[in-house]
Amino acid sequence: MINLISTLNIGFSIVIALLLFVCYLFFLKSNNKTVAARISCGLFLAGLTALQCEHLNFVINKTDPLDTQYYRVLLFIVPPLFYYFSRFVLFPGYQLKLYSFAHFLPSILVFFLARDIAVPLAFVIGTGYCLWLSHIIYSLRGHRKRFEVEFFFFAFFSLLALAVLIFGFSASFIDNAYFYHFYANGIAFAYMLVTGALIIYPDLLNELTEAVKLSYSKSTLTNVDIDKQIKQLKEMMKESKLYQNESLSLSSLAEAMQLTGHQLSELINTQYGVSFSKYIREIRVEQAKLLLINEPNSSVLAISLETGFKSQSNFYAAFKDLTGHSPGHYRKNN
Repeated sequence: MINLISTLNIGFSIVIALLLFVCYLFFLKSNNKTVAARISCGLFLAGLTALQCEHLNFVINKTDPLDTQYYRVLLFIVPPLFYYFSRFVLFPGYQLKLYSFAHFLPSILVFFLARDIAVPLAFVIGTGYCLWLSHIIYSLRGHRKRFEVEFFFFAFFSLLALAVLIFGFSASFIDNAYFYHFYANGIAFAYMLVTGALIIYPDLLNELTEAVKLSYSKSTLTNVDIDKQIKQLKEMMKESKLYQNESLSLSSLAEAMQLTGHQLSELINTQYGVSFSKYIREIRVEQAKLLLINEPNSSVLAISLETGFKSQSNFYAAFKDLTGHSPGHYRKNN
């Protein structure tokens, strides 16, 4: 039974890795899809896929990947690939330097250290990268209105760091079969969590990038008349009703205001304490609340479309998230 479960999870991991890469390239919203970010994403997912292929080889052919230098090298290079991907996605200005490749130097130790020392060391390094990302996400706690999503990832990476550390040191004391099964299923479980989070929060990468930028970067609003821009933003929402455009994006609104995307993002974050997507969602829901009361003959679907939601299901989810009630219940009570 355990072989079947591991085989299914390994197959899921390989397929979802490809789907996540395609989604990241073409569908996921991100303000920082540089060439380096795309390459690092592909290499990181490829590294995890290579590990899962070795685990599958164990399940099917009963090989022992830990006895091969190839597998142990993978254990050392996947954590740095994770680090580079996180760096490129969260920090738009990050550039590779010659010394940046020092993160791969520990992989050389595979050829000199005994297996019982090299494997735990690889997991210690992996724990360090998980804690590094956990620390960065925890530092975003000042953005209280946005921290719900970030906190999920802080908790996830903190627990992952602890699990990786315990798991790495146990490799020398437990049967290799348990090690491969736990590791293979652990990778699959991480994929499930990340995939679920991206489905529930499609703007997750933008949320994290914007929050990190506010916490770690210099202000982009130095030469911007903030009061004037806030007034213009309110007029565009109240009079021009740009929120009705279901395709309204950060870049298109920034262009209309003659700002850069980073400037508009910082403006909304510093003045309203929320991300661009949540700001627009709140305006749409506020307008929907007025229409639900003032236009009792209009259907919920018509109101959802009039306020810029792409579908009735998106409208219901946003409305309930912000008000605690369904549109129909809110109308009835008011």
